[in-house]
Amino acid sequence: MKGDILIQNIAVKGFIPATAGKNVKDDKIKIKTAIETKLGKNIDSVKKRIEGKPLWVSITYFVQKDSTHAKKDIDSLSNVLLAVLSPTMASGKEIEKGLDIIKDDSVVYKMVFEKKLVESEKDEGLAFSVYEWSTI
Repeated sequence: MKGDILIQNIAVKGFIPATAGKNVKDDKIKIKTAIETKLGKNIDSVKKRIEGKPLWVSITYFVQKDSTHAKKDIDSLSNVLLAVLSPTMASGKEIEKGLDIIKDDSVVYKMVFEKKLVESEKDEGLAFSVYEWSTI
């Protein structure tokens, strides 16, 4: 069940969601920058609100219909976002600092994925929210 909203509806558009290859590193940087921009100076308070709580994550991917992009494996797409939210973002042998918002994936109790088809490549991307997981 949904608990408190911890991060609400952060959207990153204008990139083709990748699961492997060089584009993954670029995607991680775009997503990280968008989150930093959206949260701004509140990023530290968000980290404190999330720390130690059980979480669930909702992710919507926007992929161009009738393209190979729409055939991508949805759970593999989620790895990119989770890497950005973690302490480190590994891309091959390169390791960069992540946002350190979700310190360990083991606190994620539920993930909801959705793919929405869009007309144009420029509308591709993702949107996500993070909630406190509640059994009440």
